[in-house]
Amino acid sequence: MKPYIVAVDSGGTFSDCVVIGERGRTVRGKALSTPKDPSLGVVEAAGNAAAALNMTGRELLSRASVFGHGTTISTNAILTRQGAKVGLITTKGHEDALAIGRVHQKVAGLTEDEIINVAMLEKANPPIVPRSLTIGVTERMDRNGRVVVSLDTAGVRQAAKYLLDEGVEALAVCFLWSFINPDHERAAKNIISDAFPGLPVTISSELSPVLKEYERTATTVMNAYIGQLTEKYLLKLNARLAENGFDGSLNVMSCAGGLMSVAETVQKPVFAIGSGPAGGAMGALALGEALGYKNIVTSDVGGTSFDVGLIVNGEPVLAGAPVISKYHLLVPMVDVVSIGAGGGSIAWIEKGTGMLKVGPQSAGSEPGPVCYDRGGVEPAVTDADLVLGRLDPDYFWGGRMRLNKERALAAMEEKIARPLKMGVVEAAAGIVEIVDAHMADLVRKMTIGRGYDPRNFILFSFGGAGPGHFGAYARDVGVPLAIVPEKAAVFSAYGIAISDTVYIEDLSEPMTMPSQNPRIAEIFEALEEKVVEKFKGHGAESRKISLRYFLEMRYKGQVHALYCPVEKKEILGRDTNAMVRTFDSIYEKKYGKGTAFKEAGVEATTFRVMGVVKGPELAPPPVELAGPDPSAALKGKRPVYFKESRGFVLSEVYEYDRLKTGNVVDGPAIVEAPDTTAVIHPGQQMTVDRHRNLVLKLR
Repeated sequence: MKPYIVAVDSGGTFSDCVVIGERGRTVRGKALSTPKDPSLGVVEAAGNAAAALNMTGRELLSRASVFGHGTTISTNAILTRQGAKVGLITTKGHEDALAIGRVHQKVAGLTEDEIINVAMLEKANPPIVPRSLTIGVTERMDRNGRVVVSLDTAGVRQAAKYLLDEGVEALAVCFLWSFINPDHERAAKNIISDAFPGLPVTISSELSPVLKEYERTATTVMNAYIGQLTEKYLLKLNARLAENGFDGSLNVMSCAGGLMSVAETVQKPVFAIGSGPAGGAMGALALGEALGYKNIVTSDVGGTSFDVGLIVNGEPVLAGAPVISKYHLLVPMVDVVSIGAGGGSIAWIEKGTGMLKVGPQSAGSEPGPVCYDRGGVEPAVTDADLVLGRLDPDYFWGGRMRLNKERALAAMEEKIARPLKMGVVEAAAGIVEIVDAHMADLVRKMTIGRGYDPRNFILFSFGGAGPGHFGAYARDVGVPLAIVPEKAAVFSAYGIAISDTVYIEDLSEPMTMPSQNPRIAEIFEALEEKVVEKFKGHGAESRKISLRYFLEMRYKGQVHALYCPVEKKEILGRDTNAMVRTFDSIYEKKYGKGTAFKEAGVEATTFRVMGVVKGPELAPPPVELAGPDPSAALKGKRPVYFKESRGFVLSEVYEYDRLKTGNVVDGPAIVEAPDTTAVIHPGQQMTVDRHRNLVLKLR
């Protein structure tokens, strides 16, 4: 058995790697991301991690059994509109379902600043599939899956040929009520594949056989849009890894919070959207279990974005209908909301108002912030941190990259300070204050805005830029503790490395509850068989598969529904009364006591089976406490600007690797690790816990 597990999360600025070896020993490495060919940065990050084991990258990869990967390739293709040219074939008379969408599609995923600009509100533009590439064919199923009008097979061929003549590179097929009876969609796929071999075809009944026509269509179209690009990238990555000695299993982090095979990812690339943030949530879940915390706010500050998610009662919260580029998708996705607020977020002055803004646009890794000295000319958050003394220009990335403070100062002066008639330090402080406020605002929206009291949550801050800002945004949201994990700078990669393998199957078949309908058990059994079959294809032993069952329910007359766990014994015993009681309880926990409208009756809409094979068990023994005195780790002192002090304060600088468990650091202070820097504000106190996490007590 090859002893190493390697995982790389490829982000907008850095690609982060974690390697788990014998007896659970972990090492990490980073490399600048390579947008033109992300696989290069992935392999380089693995090579940098290998150096910590006194190996070459080839030696490490040849001894690795598993390579886990989180990628932004699918997300970026959607945001930059670089996917395939897609045609849509749908039920005649329903060609406008995707274009009509939902009323709230105009504001889906927008910030408050963007929403108030009413003149700019519009639905997805440009659309993934224009109306001219949407063709209706004659066919019709009713709501019970009975054929009302037979499929016009000649019409399918004609539609596919017309779309191909228009230059379409992939097809999506979504018929009305196909999740109840998929026969027409399957027939259409066979007709197209026979007539046009090699043309990628996605049908909704295979991808997302669930209720809601617009969302199901959007999901199907999006899958077709990113399918070829995702497949091309994964094949290239697989080949590059093989060139470097890897012959194990390449797995991709899914948005549902688990690993899936390359073959599954190629078939369902929409499940790879948001894979990196999902890795961070899984890392937080594992760390929370080790520390005894069940309610956690996860916050990830990278070079491009600030990502926030929730773990409630020991379970990651899943999004009901996640939004990507104003389209609502029907995939089970860890609910992580992102804004453009990271180390690379660019500061700019809004025309007309003269107001200082930060983000959402980012300098990324190419060219990067001005101080990277790689051609960037627009000052970013990292430049501001450097000007304020929070970063050591000679110790960034452990000294592997020297930051050019002079260029950062000059850009700040030219682009921000002089136009606003303020000093350079004042401009840098304003940039940091704005980005910290954006971060705090998103955390409040994810907690208070959803009915959760932040005083009942612990905040985890990770990502390369997270520890540099957590002291400000965590303080402002009301959590009692903020924790920087020991592997903060590569935490999403760590989450990927330890993640379970997860497969999920859904099916909608609405019915009134409680019910003795035998279809309930039949549907769960059929979904269970699909999940188990996927695991067998992944090489998993049946005895290692843990199955969980869920039923989406709502009160009659409602639009939105809630997924509720159900027990296998309830399914076998047809105890649907217990299922309804679970729904009533979960509904009142979410919306408040007394909100359940039991008199309306309950409707079940969608069935779900989740299969899990546990990842590696990692519980390194805690280190014995060494006492509160951190002086052995003191590197020196330097002036650091803090808003609370209204200027620069001489602050102690500590080396993270020399801090001992139990050490207490009083702010103002800086803690420097090779891959991140933590900023402790005046009046704050940070403790190193038994697992070498940095713990900031806030009240």
